[in-house]
Amino acid sequence: MQQNIVIDTNIWIKAIVDSEYDLACDDALSAFFQCNSLYLALDYNNEIEREYRDNIKNSRKFELRMKQLSREQRKVWGDSKLSPKDKNTLQKLGFHEEEDHVFVGTAVHADKVIITEDSDYGVHGESDKQPVYEYMKNDMELSVLTAAGFLDKMSS
Repeated sequence: MQQNIVIDTNIWIKAIVDSEYDLACDDALSAFFQCNSLYLALDYNNEIEREYRDNIKNSRKFELRMKQLSREQRKVWGDSKLSPKDKNTLQKLGFHEEEDHVFVGTAVHADKVIITEDSDYGVHGESDKQPVYEYMKNDMELSVLTAAGFLDKMSS
């Protein structure tokens, strides 16, 4: 069954950019690419792909991976708008970056899964960001996964 997943920019960076390299992120991307039922969820306005390209300049590996997704028709586009309630609540909880709102909004309109290592999401137990994580998980019904969490989910 097809599942549309949002992958945060920092996963790509930590898997591709040598100075930021993280094995779990590389493994998570590899697992994503090996599972043909997983599709990359992007927004209609191409803000996600633009952010990828702004942060991962001149990476042959990134370009090859994006071409692979295109060739395999594993890119899907959707709405990225958060409801006014969710947007306001997230901002009040300290989740301010508009780029992050695009990723979360896209996940909401896809299959409610986002893979991220961004501390703003509270995925590593950051105490000041736990309200953000809990709101996304409980109220927005999102699965907010670290690279390792995604790998665990894939192996279960």
